[in-house]
Amino acid sequence: MSKFKKYWVSFFETLKNINPATSIDIEEIFTFIKNGKWKKEIDECQLELSKKKNLPCFTPTGLFSQRNSLGIIKFSGLICLDIDNVDDPKSLKEICKNISWVWVAFITPSRKGLKIIVQTNADVDFFHSTEAEVALSFYEITGFLRDEKCKDLARVQFVSHDADIYINEKATIFKKRSH
Repeated sequence: MSKFKKYWVSFFETLKNINPATSIDIEEIFTFIKNGKWKKEIDECQLELSKKKNLPCFTPTGLFSQRNSLGIIKFSGLICLDIDNVDDPKSLKEICKNISWVWVAFITPSRKGLKIIVQTNADVDFFHSTEAEVALSFYEITGFLRDEKCKDLARVQFVSHDADIYINEKATIFKKRSH
């Protein structure tokens, strides 16, 4: 069992859905990613990346009544960075193991990127500035920029399959430096 509190997030059947199908503990999603719940679908994305839009997705930033920033019900404090166009995502994941505040890192459905999930001390009013601080810190350490399109509060993240998902049970909380 994780030392972290439970983070409930909204889960969507596909990108087409605006209203969530259910709420789920994010750690269940991590277990499914590790155990291959969506392996067949992810393998199909390898053959045709456009199939990604049919994958289930979730909002790491919290619970939403609908998939937009006005639909926020409860902010999780989690920040998710989407790192694209990575030639060797396994090596980048190894680098993440040396960053104390990286809680989770997993390879994306394209197999050319990494999702980085960080627990922060931010509240919803400081989401954007905290997300920018996390992204800048990650860049300063790794040299990798996050996808500029994937930084809004209600941004969904696709599920994946990564048997070697990195989960740091001893991750520190990223402390927002300024308000």
